[in-house]
Amino acid sequence: MSPRQRLGRGLIIAITAAVLVVIGAGIALVVWFTARSDSPEAGAQRYLDALASGDADDVRATMTTDAAPDTATRGTFEAATAYLTQPSITGTEAMTGESVTVSASYLLTGDTHEVTFTMRLEDGQWLAAADALGTISATTTIGDAVTIGDVVLEASAPLLALPAAYDVVAAPAGIVTGTAEVVVDPGATADVAVEAALAPDASVTAQAAVDAYLEACTASSAESPAVTSPPSCGISIPWGADLASADGFVFRIETLPILALDATGGFIASGGSYVATVSGQTRAGTPAAFTYRDDAWTLRGAFTFEAGEFVLQAW
Repeated sequence: MSPRQRLGRGLIIAITAAVLVVIGAGIALVVWFTARSDSPEAGAQRYLDALASGDADDVRATMTTDAAPDTATRGTFEAATAYLTQPSITGTEAMTGESVTVSASYLLTGDTHEVTFTMRLEDGQWLAAADALGTISATTTIGDAVTIGDVVLEASAPLLALPAAYDVVAAPAGIVTGTAEVVVDPGATADVAVEAALAPDASVTAQAAVDAYLEACTASSAESPAVTSPPSCGISIPWGADLASADGFVFRIETLPILALDATGGFIASGGSYVATVSGQTRAGTPAAFTYRDDAWTLRGAFTFEAGEFVLQAW
């Protein structure tokens, strides 16, 4: 191969390399200009548009790391009854070089909302800061908790929430009823009071818990008798009239008592019947067994609420 041929190929290679350098510089310029083209207004509009979409993942992508919605916040947002519409940015006010206050407006549940929140520069992108969320503080006249979708919110325990409208429901469902709407804006605490009442079928709903409790009270068999008469089960057996001591109790439920809840927090379960066979020693010192029947089996007690759960406490 001649020197002239080698030179020609070298020129081709050199020219090709130069083109690659120019292309690489062009890519760098595109990336640089893209980063430069972002703005607090554009970032804020992305945040509001994501809220309007109702997609929690889209919203998360527009927020700073420390403002990322947790599981409860995301769960409530997915259960929102209304999302904002017609969002627009109305102004900005610089706080620092990497933090800007944005003014915005949107429609929510038919009303116009004028709000402000902070945008912060993070990894070259303008993202909504923590004050772009709001807070829900709920109380209820019955119980100690409410629900928003599947999220349980203990009364008076504030919950961070994304701007939207929510139905706050008395808990637990089936035992109490009552719903109130709350609207959340950035940086604001939305107080909501739920006027709750016992559900019409609350006693029917809670009957299964009473049945399970009384079945546990009377769990026994001839092969495995209970060693004592169970307390707080509404069971009273007059075995002392026939035996000096008792060492075994075998129960058979014929009818379970029917529960009735009292709006003041008490309950009574009545109308049940059971048969109990008690074995032990007579006063003469001989082993014996006697059978007793109760056709007025009654259980009394009170009910409370713990973290949104209905709790029966028998006396």
